[in-house]
Amino acid sequence: MARHRRDDETILRIAQMRYDQRLPQNEIARALDISESTVSRALKAAMDLGFVEIQISPTGLRDFALERRLTAAYGIDLAVVVQPRSGGAQTADVLGRAVARLVEERAQAGAVIGVSDGDTVAAVAAAVRRARSTDVDVVSLIGGVGAPQIPSHSSEVCRTLATGLGGRAWQLPVPAIVDGAEAAAHLKATSTVGAVFDLMGRANLALVGIGAINPLATVFRHGVIPSDKIEAIATAGAVGTICGWFYGPRGVLIPTEFDDRTLSVSPRVLQRVPMRLGVAMHATKAPAIKAALVGGWINAVGLDAETAEELLRMR
Repeated sequence: MARHRRDDETILRIAQMRYDQRLPQNEIARALDISESTVSRALKAAMDLGFVEIQISPTGLRDFALERRLTAAYGIDLAVVVQPRSGGAQTADVLGRAVARLVEERAQAGAVIGVSDGDTVAAVAAAVRRARSTDVDVVSLIGGVGAPQIPSHSSEVCRTLATGLGGRAWQLPVPAIVDGAEAAAHLKATSTVGAVFDLMGRANLALVGIGAINPLATVFRHGVIPSDKIEAIATAGAVGTICGWFYGPRGVLIPTEFDDRTLSVSPRVLQRVPMRLGVAMHATKAPAIKAALVGGWINAVGLDAETAEELLRMR
């Protein structure tokens, strides 16, 4: 006999409560006024019907040996390193989910999480699920780069992460770089923008992307800084960029003509955040990541295994 559609809907609802909302079976039973054995049978049915699939979690794809070697080599607080998954999810998605679990653990009541822009940071934000507490503030650390609707835009990353955690989003409603220093100072003095900058100073976790000095870096790719400036910035000694700021091989800030026009967390404020987690992929970024670690821009990393190996070779 065919099942009633309502039966499938109930099974799916129970599966969502268990695996999306992470509710214990006894709480599901109480919320739906059913027995725990009914919940258990529904979860088994969800598996049989294909509503739920079992797969290796991102934690299962982490390379703990590489993580230990990295933390020892660079003296950092934490490393998340994932191996590529053949025939499955893209490595960016796996890394995003692995780092997302860490963010969820750190999202305790009263936490303030700062986020930058970038593709890898966006992958983390997209993978985050409800935290232990919804009393969490997520704040953009840099103004907008690119079209507001793209997933890597700082406002979209902030909104996505806050929604996933069930917290509050504090977006920075300004471009990352404005036309002049006077305009930047005026915007910072407004109550809306000023409140966001004030909250940046209270962050206890910063999740930031790391860019190399090449056309693929977010600030160049989206035209915030003209691509014809890349050579001049590199000649000045820059090897990496975080939140619109540039730094050299030892992590020392490299001044540019854009600094007084940049609307982003200041390096001084960023480096006071207790956990500064830089996420990046591709071995070509290793010099930028190493410099960020040496200079104290970040004290934790989320990487793919190839990039981690390259960092160890450079050490």
